[in-house]
Amino acid sequence: MITGAAGGLGRALAEALRDQGDHLVLTDRTEELSGLSSGSAAELIDADLCIDEDLQRLCTRLESGEPAIDLLINNAGIGVPGSVSTLDEVLLTKHIDINLTAPMRLAQAAARGMLTRGKGQIFNIVSLAGLFPLKDSAAYTASKFGLRGFTAALALELEPHGIKVGGLYPSAIDTPMLREEMSHPDGSPLNFAGNADPLSAKETAKRVMQALGSGDLETWLPKSEGRMASLVMAFPKSLQRVFRYMEKQGNKKKQTYLASLHP
Repeated sequence: MITGAAGGLGRALAEALRDQGDHLVLTDRTEELSGLSSGSAAELIDADLCIDEDLQRLCTRLESGEPAIDLLINNAGIGVPGSVSTLDEVLLTKHIDINLTAPMRLAQAAARGMLTRGKGQIFNIVSLAGLFPLKDSAAYTASKFGLRGFTAALALELEPHGIKVGGLYPSAIDTPMLREEMSHPDGSPLNFAGNADPLSAKETAKRVMQALGSGDLETWLPKSEGRMASLVMAFPKSLQRVFRYMEKQGNKKKQTYLASLHP
């Protein structure tokens, strides 16, 4: 099962798993799924992760559905920038609902089914924002910090039972979500800090497939950015100074990226 399967990374993951012959259970909101062909060996489920009834249907499918689901990829997510003081409270909560609560609920249901079979894998698409905070994206950062902690704790619980748990921590991925975020005045320039350029969805999906095979708990993408984020957070007093430097560095590449969208 892949959540957020209709576009960007979700679609690329669906194609990669389909190519290796897996049966796919793809879920997204109705209006997004309409552009996704069911094809062969694919099951489409219309679901909005903010609606409890829809989320419960997915949980039921994970726990007791046939055929059994041996891999859950929590990919769906939102990231709408904005100051905490001005962000609509509904949108503030929506970040937690989609980016954290839904993956937790789905992982719980998946784990119940997998424990009965003694095998399976749960993989969360997190973000480097799960390691390093983003200014003007506090709600997004909170959801991703929480998902990182949940993923690590879940791994401690399930791996002794033969169930693998891991997550991907990417920097910028060139998807509609990134383009929408960057069109916002508060879109974080940290997406472009460092030496790496935004990865394509296809290349990121390839890295996910490698991570699924390795079974590693955390895959930082790029690895150098993950190391830097972890180092800075070990010395929180340096956070403001480092952030200002990275923001200045990232702003130049952000403007180049925006110009490429509107040549």
